[in-house]
Amino acid sequence: MVEVDVLACLDYLVWLRTGEEVSKRLTLNQSTISRNLAKCCDRFSLIPHKVESEYSISGELDLLNLERKVHQRHRWMGGRPLRIEGMFWSGRTYLSQPIEGFTAGNHDFMAVCQPLSLLREAVIDAWIAPYPDCPDEDDPEIASFPLCRFPCILVASESHPLFSIQKELTIDDIAAYPSLSLPDGAFPIFEAYARSIGLWNSPSRILRYKTEMWEGKTEDELTTSFSDIFALDMFPIRQRILPVKLEQEFADVLVIRREYANHPRFKVLKATLLERLRPWVEKYPEIHLCE
Repeated sequence: MVEVDVLACLDYLVWLRTGEEVSKRLTLNQSTISRNLAKCCDRFSLIPHKVESEYSISGELDLLNLERKVHQRHRWMGGRPLRIEGMFWSGRTYLSQPIEGFTAGNHDFMAVCQPLSLLREAVIDAWIAPYPDCPDEDDPEIASFPLCRFPCILVASESHPLFSIQKELTIDDIAAYPSLSLPDGAFPIFEAYARSIGLWNSPSRILRYKTEMWEGKTEDELTTSFSDIFALDMFPIRQRILPVKLEQEFADVLVIRREYANHPRFKVLKATLLERLRPWVEKYPEIHLCE
């Protein structure tokens, strides 16, 4: 067994990736964080890495992950705040204000594999995942609870030539221009759909969400981008919705480890997140609550 605060330092570094962010959440100084990391790595024979100022660990993780599940149960029992993560749009929508009993992440992941892995390994306790790239309903470890459904839209700069087309706009018209995409495999299910209609063809190597590096890529006034009503006002330059209907639907899905699906604290969390959606639903009827 390892002390709760010691393992928390390692897990927060893996989750939040920088000592500065860990210090904010745990109110510990950098020397204490470093000592606890070294102690934990020594206990589990792990090797810490720091690449481009972000921490990760390597080694045999089986024993560590068993220990993590013990500590996770302690958190659900009220021993420490539960840990929740969102994507770059859902974090802003649901977690911009604190939730009692929870610590929120950075909400800057640009791929689903990382937060899903953190959830499976009991590093985090809840994740607001994107549909269609969320765990299946029959996943043996993870329980999924849709919060809302909303349309997938395509947007472009207000001065984009597509808006001057006098006929009904088609996907083929849009595919003639660059379409912003993420690294291969970041959102594999949605990527397959986007490629199937001839889009997702202007690659980005961005690993962490930053407004100026993501939405800002449409500043060339030719690149189109997938979006949704939640993220539309996050673009630094005003975007217009392209008048074309897409078959793909989006959703925000609250996911946790299955053994906590009926926990009273989870039920309070879900109710809180649904309540935070109501102003959006009142403003945008295309958003449908999943109560």
